[in-house]
Amino acid sequence: NQQMTPMAKGTLFAVLALCSCLTAAAQQKESSTAVTVSGLVIPRDDDGMYVRNSDGQFEIEWTEKTEVALEVSTRLFKGLEQNVLHYSVHSSPQVIDFPVPKGPVTGIITLRGSTRVDDALKVAREENWIPEFGLVLRFGENPAEQLPTHDDPRFVGLWDPTSKPRTLSIQGTKYEVSLKKGGQTSALLFNMLSPRDCKPFVNRARVIGHQAGERIIADQIHLKPIGDQTASDDPRLPRYLFIGDSISGNYNNGLRSALEGTLNIHHPPTNCGPSGKGKSSIVHWLGAYKQKGRGWDVISFNFGHWDAGNDKASYQANLESVIRELEKTAARLVWVTTCPVPRGYPAAGELTDQGKAPRRTWGVMQKYLNPWAAEVIARHPTITVCDQWQYVKDNESDLYKDWWAGKNVHFGGKQADALGRLLAGHVKKVMAGRK
Repeated sequence: NQQMTPMAKGTLFAVLALCSCLTAAAQQKESSTAVTVSGLVIPRDDDGMYVRNSDGQFEIEWTEKTEVALEVSTRLFKGLEQNVLHYSVHSSPQVIDFPVPKGPVTGIITLRGSTRVDDALKVAREENWIPEFGLVLRFGENPAEQLPTHDDPRFVGLWDPTSKPRTLSIQGTKYEVSLKKGGQTSALLFNMLSPRDCKPFVNRARVIGHQAGERIIADQIHLKPIGDQTASDDPRLPRYLFIGDSISGNYNNGLRSALEGTLNIHHPPTNCGPSGKGKSSIVHWLGAYKQKGRGWDVISFNFGHWDAGNDKASYQANLESVIRELEKTAARLVWVTTCPVPRGYPAAGELTDQGKAPRRTWGVMQKYLNPWAAEVIARHPTITVCDQWQYVKDNESDLYKDWWAGKNVHFGGKQADALGRLLAGHVKKVMAGRK
């Protein structure tokens, strides 16, 4: 450096300064990159957590500015009483009590785009009603009341959970806030929780924040309790997870009754729906199975009715993705064939031009979904099959006679219990073969 001319030194300093500015700019850009991730909460330390999903494990860090909201179905508002919200875990007997702060509650409903403002205002004026979709509640806060505008498409008012129906008071007018025209939705409840409530293994979380190197700095955490799968377990018994849509809810009682005292029985805290949902959610549903006391000994699974309009390639690829995760658990796996669609529906025709099955039609499972699934299951010889479809067909003339003539894919009473007992018997055989 002593041999450099003043001009060369100046040039060098300018280059170094430019590099420093570019590096700082790059770091600032990286730290401001918005990101959203969802998954199962996994422990890290007092300053953060991990969120795990099918794409991997993400390191989350929170700050003093991080806000945490409890995400609940608005149907659970019926469990809101005396400053306590009784949170019923889906597909579980567990109920979690959350204290609710006293004081005013700001209710915010954000419309999905400014183009909806005029229609929403018209309905509010003429019907005195606002749909609950997109509801955010901020407990202990007085609202800055407003009707939506094209620049700010939000209803903001004082929320009253005690009125029936619930209301939002805006500028002296009370508007009904409900789902009276159908549907279901969830709400975000702020000022009830802190980052310390993001307990591992028993919560899912959606994190909205910004990237900072390998970490995500959380601006908001939307917490969804899934219950403690081990809370009611008998540690002496094996653990069984059954995955399925509303049909699995139909046979739930028969299955549990037939297996009582032999297995700890669990279902994901949701209607498992289509195979695509299974692909994206299977890591959540399996939970922290590598942790002591949280492993699975047997897992049964089904996807079909929700895929009645799917194509073969997508359906089979989704099943393969689910099975890859299931096989990591080392559990005994049982595929449950999809029950029939009764004759009250139109007969299943050919595939569409896009190769998709003809949706909910009589014969669609026999012609398409079940054979497509069978090809996948055949590639995994350790998976056994409980053929509920064949059972319903074999008992068409007696137990399921009325069902076959109707137009409802669901089961109830003795018909549902029989399906539960059928699966229970298969699970018992699988477990006996493991010993």
